[in-house]
Amino acid sequence: MLTPEQYLGEVAERVQRAGGRLSTVQLGPVTAVVGLFTEPAPLPATNHCVIVAAVPEVSAAALADFTARARQHARANLTGWTTASIVLAGLVGQRVHPDAALAASAKPGHRFGGETRMVAVDLSTGQLSTFGGDTVVRGSVNAKLTYCFPPPNEAGRPRVPPPPYAGPVGPRPPVRPPPGLAPQRSPYGG
Repeated sequence: MLTPEQYLGEVAERVQRAGGRLSTVQLGPVTAVVGLFTEPAPLPATNHCVIVAAVPEVSAAALADFTARARQHARANLTGWTTASIVLAGLVGQRVHPDAALAASAKPGHRFGGETRMVAVDLSTGQLSTFGGDTVVRGSVNAKLTYCFPPPNEAGRPRVPPPPYAGPVGPRPPVRPPPGLAPQRSPYGG
């Protein structure tokens, strides 16, 4: 079974691999791992803030308090012109109380230009509780959430790197013009 510190280490590693700016911050009684991301878009960007901390047991009151503090921290640190700011606030513990799992699974409130999701990770059962339904920016939020908050049974496993790209196999077929068109000589001698 993973320790809370090992899980936080896994989240920190994933934040860095995904290109996030990693730091730690004191939020109330806990030290949290923070990952800040800016997702470029054709219009103003979307900011994501992943904030996670370890506690012995996750209660609904602790999760709500931590989430409020995480939202405040994110607002103070996500800068620039953005279309949305997404906060993913998680507490990791050896036990998650049923009221905390229920609170984390509830539909998040949308504020103009933003969303905050609660995440509760129970290391003893391997359960991850969060809202998984439809959201305003569902694809981007869910992708960041599932990558940065892996299920505990997947966290800490050695990852097999993808095989190296070998390129096309064999000789390349000749390039021929479409039927009815005469081949043209290239100005580069081809």
